[in-house]
Amino acid sequence: MNKLKKLVTQAMANYYLHQLRKDQWRNPQQLKEIQFERLKAVIKHAYDYVPYYHRLFKSININPSDIRNFEDVRKIPLLSKIDVQRNFTDMVARGVDISRLSAGATSGSTGIPLKVLYDPTFTRLGYQDAVNSYVLFERGVKPGDNFVTVWGRASKSIRWSKKYVKLWRGIGETVVPLFPPAKLVKILRLIKPDVLNTFPSVLITLADYDVSEINPRIIFTGGEVVTEHCREVCRKAFGLEPFEGYGCVEFGNLAFECEEHCGLHMITNIAFIEFVDEADEWVSAGEQGEIVVTGFLNDVMPFIRYRLGDLGIPTDEKCACGRSWPLIKNIQGRIDDFLVLPSGKKISHFYVLRAIFHRVLRENIFAISHYQVIQDRKDGIILKIVKGKEFSPEILDMLRKSLQYEFDKLGEPLEVNIEIVDEIPIERTGKRRIFISKVI
Repeated sequence: MNKLKKLVTQAMANYYLHQLRKDQWRNPQQLKEIQFERLKAVIKHAYDYVPYYHRLFKSININPSDIRNFEDVRKIPLLSKIDVQRNFTDMVARGVDISRLSAGATSGSTGIPLKVLYDPTFTRLGYQDAVNSYVLFERGVKPGDNFVTVWGRASKSIRWSKKYVKLWRGIGETVVPLFPPAKLVKILRLIKPDVLNTFPSVLITLADYDVSEINPRIIFTGGEVVTEHCREVCRKAFGLEPFEGYGCVEFGNLAFECEEHCGLHMITNIAFIEFVDEADEWVSAGEQGEIVVTGFLNDVMPFIRYRLGDLGIPTDEKCACGRSWPLIKNIQGRIDDFLVLPSGKKISHFYVLRAIFHRVLRENIFAISHYQVIQDRKDGIILKIVKGKEFSPEILDMLRKSLQYEFDKLGEPLEVNIEIVDEIPIERTGKRRIFISKVI
């Protein structure tokens, strides 16, 4: 990006940042009106310029003018990663030189890595920069903060913050690879981050060491399920409540947790987010559903009603912070994170995670560092655990009895086998899977 383009993009980002900060206090109806106008614009643009959508709409006899309200959007079929891969060239708007586009790739945590092309125009770059800055500034980050990200997809060496970033009143970021824990702790002691951004499992790993010299003012986390165990570890080890964020390569930041920590605010200016059940129907507030997103910021490769493969619970509750962005109660992991009971009934893996925390870890927070639940058959699970710094043998019996009690309450007894392991494997992305099903 040349110097002039940087200046123009930054000027636009500052303008859009100002708008986002104003819009968050609008009344909910105004936000819905803004969102719907942008949703209609994306649908019309896709119909007019994107071969895949023009063909799709013709095949189901739909015209953009047929979308008169949010409910009408359900006339448009859902889009999967496989759909994008099979129709990749036709997903790009006509007249666009693909060689000039920016590209990104998803991690492939669903087993389907995906290449995504981005709009290179000043407007879109500026808006995305504004959103990125907004979700940080609203949670207390300041220009000039020592912002450190520990991420699994980083290179094998530390990428130091560029000073020029701060000249534009942006945020400089130092990216640290996921080094072995002892080395990582040593590096963080030297860097002394004001803001620490990393996976939940990394925060739990750090807490097994002496972190008295690591004193961030703010902790951001995401990319994995943010469990109650992780939150309590952060409170005990760092004296902080972590801020959860939700986003993805396809759309960037989508939702953020504010200072009230009562859910994640969906930024409706940049996307329309739906929650659907197994029949692809909208779920009610308080019910779990698959997250489906239509993004507003990528004209060259728009995704309409795109299955992200994650589960979340929408809520009608209002946040005490006063912001009008609607809330996601919590993100519950991937769509295949289900426990299958002997009867064939499926329940969320959160049922197991809550039992482990409330019945055992709440009062023994550092007894276990990491754990992983594996269901290899319908009548049993394997619980792999890594000993924490306050582990005692009694914990094993407590875990087994607690889980068996919870399954007995459901009238579906499962055998619980516990294995002590040295570590829970880290995936290529740096993430740890907390639940694995081999029966779905």
